[in-house]
Amino acid sequence: MEMEVREAVIIGNPKAGRAGREDYLKRYAEILRSGGLNVEVWPTERPQHATELAALAGARLVIAAGGDGTVNEVVNGLETDATLGILPLGTANVMARELGLPLKAEAACKRILAGRERRIDVGVATDRKGRDRRFTCMAGLGFDAHVVNEVTPGLKRYLKILAFPLAALKVYLEGDLPPLHVMHGEKTYKTQFAIVANGQYYGGEFRVAEDAALATGKLEVVLVDRVGRLLRADILTRILAKKPLDRSMCSFTATGLRATSPGAQVPVQLDGEVWGRLPMSFRIEPGALKVVH
Repeated sequence: MEMEVREAVIIGNPKAGRAGREDYLKRYAEILRSGGLNVEVWPTERPQHATELAALAGARLVIAAGGDGTVNEVVNGLETDATLGILPLGTANVMARELGLPLKAEAACKRILAGRERRIDVGVATDRKGRDRRFTCMAGLGFDAHVVNEVTPGLKRYLKILAFPLAALKVYLEGDLPPLHVMHGEKTYKTQFAIVANGQYYGGEFRVAEDAALATGKLEVVLVDRVGRLLRADILTRILAKKPLDRSMCSFTATGLRATSPGAQVPVQLDGEVWGRLPMSFRIEPGALKVVH
């Protein structure tokens, strides 16, 4: 359906733009205003500030200007009737790729102006304290989260999209990751790391789940095992070649599951940002988010 929202806010870090200038958010706002949107710019000042700002936006079009971390923060603050727009200014821009958006900010502005709305599913992770956190693309358990920890802002800045496969190689060579227990229904899977996907991509163009989509009402769970202390070599090869893991890995679909790692402190990443440690449960909320695509 056609987008009806004409009131919009841009939320992003004014010092993190590709343009290298602190006024880049204002520049994109002017492009949107010239197309008929009534736009305000709300700059972020600290981590999680985007979530707080999104919660104040009400039912407006809320445009996340940044990478997947910014998108995740905004999504976790949106009201039910709000609509998400994306200006992809990050390194991987996974959500933008999932939606088929242009990766150039100016072109993304034009897509927002001419865009249409659709509803997509949202994943939800719940930690041991009962706290919820939404994710739009994926949750990574174990190896995947360790890779995210290795990708520092400096690596992203200098290596761009190559930062993720190089970090994966480093974590792979270190080996010795604790086993995970993934429970789905009455069945328990033992694996080395797991990816709970709402979409196909992460880390850029790399596809983790060939059959995952944003509006299936299910999560695609990919389980990855190891040989000895190391992950299987063919797995790393697929990662570096950006090929889907679920062609050769055990995978299944689920509306809910739980994961633990007895005796170990295993991190979990959501949309490219580490959030908590196992045990954790995951579920899907079908059609919970309105987006411009």
